Amino acid sequence: MSRQELNKLIRDVVEAQEQCIEKASGVTNQQLDTTYSVVRPTGVREYQLRGMLYNLVIHPREHSVHIAKILQKTGSPLAQPTEAQAIMAKAKEAWGELEAVLACLDDKDLDREYEGHSLRGILQHLRSAHQFYATAIDKGIEVSSTPK
Repeated sequence: MSRQELNKLIRDVVEAQEQCIEKASGVTNQQLDTTYSVVRPTGVREYQLRGMLYNLVIHPREHSVHIAKILQKTGSPLAQPTEAQAIMAKAKEAWGELEAVLACLDDKDLDREYEGHSLRGILQHLRSAHQFYATAIDKGIEVSSTPK
């Protein structure tokens, strides 16, 4: 099973989203009320900055449902994911929640500390834990694939 093209498309979308988040992180509450015109393929359209930022929330959700429908209607086996696939979907959701908390931070926030824990320390811990998980998953797959 090759995921080269899929992984590249996903990376491209993530990079585009990260660019939006980076640009929007410094927007003030006052700026959210700004209305402006944007040229679209269908013509000029008026936007409010607040609404544009909300599109970053709703557009991926809309297409998550759309993709699930395509998989279901085309008879994809992924329309009914395996237990492991369902768990990995939840892992991505959980990572998204964590990434959302981190989205507007900068380097000076890394050393914020409370109850003996800093953001830097927590991220280093997560990195180490996930490196361990990757190795342990490889071992579990290897052991389960070995004939008994």
